[in-house]
Amino acid sequence: MYRLPYFKLLAQPSGGTTVKKRYDIDRHDQRLRSLRLLSTLVTVLYFCYIPVDIYLLADIGLRSVLLRVLVAVPLVAFMFYYLRRPGPIRHKELVSIILVSLAALIWCLSMLGTNDPRVLHYFYAGLVFQLALTIVLAHPFEYSVYASLFLCACLYTTIWFLPGANTEYVINHLVVGVPTVALTLMANYRFSYESLRLYLQHVNSDELRSELAARNKALEKISHIDPLTGIANRRGLSRHAASLTLRRRSADKHVAVILIDVDHFKAFNDAYGHDAGDDCLKQVAQAIKNACGPRDMACRYGGEEFLVLHTLGASSVLSGGALGKRINAAVEALRIPHQDSSHAYVTVSVGVCVGIFEQGKALKPLIQRADQALYAAKHAGRNCVYEEQYSDVASVQPSLFKDA
Repeated sequence: MYRLPYFKLLAQPSGGTTVKKRYDIDRHDQRLRSLRLLSTLVTVLYFCYIPVDIYLLADIGLRSVLLRVLVAVPLVAFMFYYLRRPGPIRHKELVSIILVSLAALIWCLSMLGTNDPRVLHYFYAGLVFQLALTIVLAHPFEYSVYASLFLCACLYTTIWFLPGANTEYVINHLVVGVPTVALTLMANYRFSYESLRLYLQHVNSDELRSELAARNKALEKISHIDPLTGIANRRGLSRHAASLTLRRRSADKHVAVILIDVDHFKAFNDAYGHDAGDDCLKQVAQAIKNACGPRDMACRYGGEEFLVLHTLGASSVLSGGALGKRINAAVEALRIPHQDSSHAYVTVSVGVCVGIFEQGKALKPLIQRADQALYAAKHAGRNCVYEEQYSDVASVQPSLFKDA
């Protein structure tokens, strides 16, 4: 069965509901403000026609006044009261369009009983209600269709009771009335469809922007995370180091660079296979991370090497060397078998360098000294920690180490 595009859009699913429900909820306040304003203007215009009725059709002037005051005024008061009440916007639009339809009926009833032939010319003004229903108030298309049918029924039932009305007059009126109804409905449909289409474009744009922002955030996070171990990579370390240089407290810039290397890892890979090697790195990385504090940055520095940037401040309870020993012990406690190690289990060698990391200075010299300390730990028999101090801040060059 063929359905107009407007109704197809309304029935589409969106955000766990339909476009119709979502559109009504999202645009409730905007549509309600517009409805109140336009309803007020139409009401004022409607009551301004009282003197016109009296002037053109004096014999029914009193009836027109009584019908508008005694019937229309309470209805209008009810409508504005209802518009202030909480409720779905479509219910409020329905009340508004019913009121305009009843106002048209009241106008038609006031025309009955007149003997003034000028009523035939004045009766064309009934088409103004059609304009108010479809163009001015711009209610949803389906409401406008029903209201237009009701208005046509009122007008072309009343028309036969007007003095001097005949078939020729009715045809002439239809020649104007039918195109007016058709064209205003077409305009209303276009407005309803375009409003809904633009709303969906806005929703889709917002969803795309949110999705893009979420993906960018995920990509940004992924770009700073080592995919194998799940801890930071060199890029993440660079970002953390940059954040340290922006801190005002000098204590936050007193750091320890801890470089960790898995002992005899190549032999472990050759003996147990690369899958076991990957699993070993994951466990070692997790042990290092667990040994660190919340302010420490642990990263995979490359291959089987890991680096921890430990901030030494008033809130730090561990020195760089103490944290290095904790990491060494945590890895040994994993008890990962290693047949080619003199210790029978996977162990790590740790090099520690303590120094000042100031704004405009590079981290690279501290890492180089930590690497020298790591080499000394290996030379001393591995599975141990070697620490040295670095205080030559003036010799630090401004070039940061490059990301892997």
